[in-house]
Amino acid sequence: TLPAPEKTAPNQSELFAPEPAPDPIKPIRDVLRQVAPLPGDLLDLARWISSYYCCPIGMTLAAMVPAAVKRAARLPQRQLLNLTTPGEPLPELLARIKLSAPAKKALTLLHPALLTAPVELQTAMQTANCSKGIIQRLITQTVLTSRREILFPQMAEPVPDAPDAPAEPDFALTPDQTAALVALEPLLTAPRFAVRLLHGVTGSGKTEVYIRAIAQVLAQGKSALVLVPEISLTPQAVQRFTRRFPRIAVLHSGMRDQLRHQHWHAIAGGWAQVVVGARSAVFAPLPNLGLIIVDEEHDGSYKQDEAPRYHGRDVAIKRAQSANIPIILGTATPALETYHNTRTNPNFALLELRQRPPGIKMPTVRIVDMVQEQRNRRGLHILSMALERGLTETLAQKGQAIILLNRRGYAHYITCNRCGFVLMCTNCDATLVVHRAPHAAPNETGGYNQVRCHYCQTTTMLPSECPDCHAKLSQLGQGTQRAEDELLRKFPGLRLARMDSDTMERLADYEATLAAFGRGELDVLLGTQMIAKGLDFPNVRLVGVLNADVAMAMPDFRAAERTFQLVCQVAGRAGRSTDPGRVFVQTYQPQLPALTSACQHDYAAYVQNELPQRQEYHYPPYGRLVRMVLAHKSDTLVRQHAQALADLALRTAEHFNLPVTISGPQPPPMNRLMDAYRFEIILSAPTAGPLQQILHQARRSGLLWQSQIPVQVDVDPLNMF
Repeated sequence: TLPAPEKTAPNQSELFAPEPAPDPIKPIRDVLRQVAPLPGDLLDLARWISSYYCCPIGMTLAAMVPAAVKRAARLPQRQLLNLTTPGEPLPELLARIKLSAPAKKALTLLHPALLTAPVELQTAMQTANCSKGIIQRLITQTVLTSRREILFPQMAEPVPDAPDAPAEPDFALTPDQTAALVALEPLLTAPRFAVRLLHGVTGSGKTEVYIRAIAQVLAQGKSALVLVPEISLTPQAVQRFTRRFPRIAVLHSGMRDQLRHQHWHAIAGGWAQVVVGARSAVFAPLPNLGLIIVDEEHDGSYKQDEAPRYHGRDVAIKRAQSANIPIILGTATPALETYHNTRTNPNFALLELRQRPPGIKMPTVRIVDMVQEQRNRRGLHILSMALERGLTETLAQKGQAIILLNRRGYAHYITCNRCGFVLMCTNCDATLVVHRAPHAAPNETGGYNQVRCHYCQTTTMLPSECPDCHAKLSQLGQGTQRAEDELLRKFPGLRLARMDSDTMERLADYEATLAAFGRGELDVLLGTQMIAKGLDFPNVRLVGVLNADVAMAMPDFRAAERTFQLVCQVAGRAGRSTDPGRVFVQTYQPQLPALTSACQHDYAAYVQNELPQRQEYHYPPYGRLVRMVLAHKSDTLVRQHAQALADLALRTAEHFNLPVTISGPQPPPMNRLMDAYRFEIILSAPTAGPLQQILHQARRSGLLWQSQIPVQVDVDPLNMF
């Protein structure tokens, strides 16, 4: 073996620090074989993620393999029994081996079944009316042989003689769907890398296009991967695909360990034809991948918020490129980066579904000016008069409604009107949010007596008075709990379910609530953005959007895009049958271009307004960003380290003449989070190359990974807060 190189301390006076010296190489003691190894294509993908998203390869590989697989969680198995000598007649068997009377009786009853096929242990015990001990004696006496078989997932009730190929439905495709499939045909029959953006208005039938494309891929003996943005959307997606395909596997972090390992095994072993899952399913070890589909490609949930901070959509595109296969990105509200790529990138193209199927119209949308509403109405009302009338009419017609308010809790701002005191979190630069105490009725004294930080989760009791001047505190702002109280007060007997992260702690809670809504056992779903997308209930005739402009207050250049997408998506939940749908959008800024375009279902108008603003400031899609956030309990230390990192970036840009703009170090919008002070550095450039060059030098310097100050590197960040 070669001697280890001598370790030398980095010379900070040099422009760039040398590569850190490696530790002496240790001998391999053993190879762990319990964990299914990643196939070569995923190892290549891991190297790319590690480099591009600036994350150590070990952390990247750890994120790609589920913990249940790494721990080798027990796989569900069954024990199968066979005759040791296949087809041996019973008389010859009884004459050859001496058996006890109970064993002879059991074998006599079991023998006819064993002649045709292996018999599962429990079935054998029932057929022979015997104990497990009798079966074990038959195995010991070599009458029977036993083997264990890992069970594959059964996502639906087994169908006798189910064909491997899906049965085509009896309804006709729309002209837009037919045109989209015709355009996809060359890519599916002679696969090559290509990205197709399937831009379809809500309810236009994008899922049917996915299914027909998958059917063509499966007919060639290949497999398909379908990504959905959130775990909560997985059950409905799985239900749709299992109606058409017999072998489906699911992957997401909400699954039990044993079940997740079972599905991973079924995928790696080639049993699964279609894999449906959330962000991490992009790493599914499919052996013969032929097509990738990313549904709701615009959704921010595809972005991982901890290292490696990858974007599931972009990683899926990279995987498709490496495998030389097509990928379909579907959405009603494309991300501006994706839409811009269809104009400028030769690998991208746009397919459009402009209309819903015949007889199903887009809902009518009305903007309600809440400033004018407050002038004409006394008291504090979350629901406008127009929305109240619409809800009354919908309930009278036995229709259902969805009400969106993208803020949980009861009130988001506790202040003293006398002295101006504001109740803040002691660990974060954030206001505390009032939450109704569990099991407390709204009208009870102290019913809203908890305050919580939505960042560090600190919870305490709501003060009874202002700590500075002892005056009464005011509770301002609207949350889902407050809207729930008003709905139940104004509509006695209303069958309502509130869906937010406070009430939907488990996936089972979400599934049960949606199932009850689908059966008509609930009149109204009230919730945050988890109810804004992917839901398809024909009896939803009304949608209400409360505080539609709440996201516009965020200091983020994507605020208008998120507002447009959220309003468009939730509005699309209405009118998905022949019954017309109505949408009421309540806002304090009715002239916002993002809102007016969303209410008119006019993506082109929104793009025409938004893209020039992005171009003026070189924001994506006209530039690339890297955000580095440093956090530490010492404000002085984090400031010094941030300055050293910014200086290194500046020297690198000057030395290599890179077109990079460096902002910072500076405090982010939330300077203190979880009892740590934060500073950020934002790098921007026309393309990704110069940014990667700076990150490479930062890695070499040791300022990123070997420092006592943790640095969060976010390449192509979505959250600037």
